[in-house]
Amino acid sequence: MTAAAPNLRLPHYFLVEGVNAVAATLFLYCAFFWTKARFGFTDTHNLLLTATHGLVYILLTRWGGKLSDRLGYDRMLSACLLGMTVTLLAGWLPRWWLTPFLLVALYTVFIAPTWPALEAAILHCPGTTSMPNRLGLYNVTWALGDGLGFALSGVLFAWREDSIVWVAGLFHLSQLVWMKLAPRHHGDPGQTAMKLAHHGDAVARPLKRRFMHTAWLANGLAFMMLAGFSALTPFVGERLRLGPSHTIWLASTLLFARTVAFVVFWKWEGWHYHRGWLRAAMWLSPVALGIAFYAVQPVIVFGALVVLGVAIGLSYSASLYYSLDYGENKGEIGGQHESILGIGILVGPLLAALVSGLGGGTIGAEWTIVLLGVAATGIGRHLIDRSLKSNS
Repeated sequence: MTAAAPNLRLPHYFLVEGVNAVAATLFLYCAFFWTKARFGFTDTHNLLLTATHGLVYILLTRWGGKLSDRLGYDRMLSACLLGMTVTLLAGWLPRWWLTPFLLVALYTVFIAPTWPALEAAILHCPGTTSMPNRLGLYNVTWALGDGLGFALSGVLFAWREDSIVWVAGLFHLSQLVWMKLAPRHHGDPGQTAMKLAHHGDAVARPLKRRFMHTAWLANGLAFMMLAGFSALTPFVGERLRLGPSHTIWLASTLLFARTVAFVVFWKWEGWHYHRGWLRAAMWLSPVALGIAFYAVQPVIVFGALVVLGVAIGLSYSASLYYSLDYGENKGEIGGQHESILGIGILVGPLLAALVSGLGGGTIGAEWTIVLLGVAATGIGRHLIDRSLKSNS
C-alpha cells in the first residue's frame, strides 16, 4: 500500500471521475466553437490552442503523477479542483485575444494531474474488484462523461456561448464540495486492486514492458488524431452545412462509440497481451479519420466516427492497462501514460497549424494529420513486429 492512501470509498472516486470528465469535455471540446464565435479564431488558431493544451499536459501529468504519490491522491485532487474552479469561473471574462490560450494553459495545469491521481486512487482504494475490472469501469466512466459533456455543450452553446466555460467551473466546484463532504472508508473489507489475481500476473515483466511501450505509441497516435479532429470540428460542420449545435452532436458520436468500445474491452479480456489488436487499432484510426475529414454526407461521417471511436477505445484501454499492470508507483506510471497522450495532442495539431499557416489552409491541416497518422502507424507496426515477435 502506498503511503498516499486514498480516503474515500471506491464508488465515490468513480463519481468524482465522471463529473471531472463532463466538465473537462464541456470546456475543452467546445472551446473551438467558443473561440471562433467570441474571438474570431481561425482553424489555425484552434490547432495552436490544442497544441498549447498538449504541451502543458505533457509536463504536468508526469510531474503531477509523481507528486500525487508523495502528497496524497485526495490532497492532489482537492488542490487541482480548486484551481480549475477559480480558473473557469473567472478566466472567461477578459476579452483579450490571448485569453483562450492563457485560459486553456492554466486550466491544463490543474486538469492534467487529476487523471493520474484518480487512476492511482481507484487502484489503491480497498475493495473486492480486480485491477482489470477497475480500469474497465474507470474507462467507461470517463468516456461516458466525455460524451455527455460534449452533448451538453451543444445545448449550452446554443443558449449562451460563454456558458460552456463557467458551467464547467460549477461542475468542478461540485466535485470539490463532494471531496470534502463524502464519507470516508473506515476499515472497509477488501484489498487494493494489485493484490487481487488477474491474467497479467502470469506475464513476464520484459514482455509487459514491450506491450506497454507499443501501447503508448498506439495511444499517442490515437489522441493525435482525436485532437486534430476536435480542433477542426467547426470546419467539418461548415463543410457539411451544419450549425454549431448539430456539428457538436454529430461529433459526439465518436465519444459515445468510444464508450461502447470501453465496455466491450472491459468485459472481454481476450485482447490482453495479443499484438494483433494493437495493430488493428493503429491502422483503423487514420483510415477512419480520413473518411471523417473528407466525406460530404453526414451519415458517412457518422460511420467513420464510430470506427474511430472504437479504435481509440482499444488504444487507450491497452495503454492504461499495460502501464498500470507493469508499473509499481501507480501515480507516476499513470502520469507517464497520460504524458504520451499529451505528446500526440501536441505534435499533430502543431504540425497541422504550421502547414495551415504557411498557406496550406485547413485542407492542408487535415491532410497533415491523416498522413502523420499513416506514417507513424507504419513505423509503429514495424516496432511491434520487431519487439514482440519473439514473445508472442
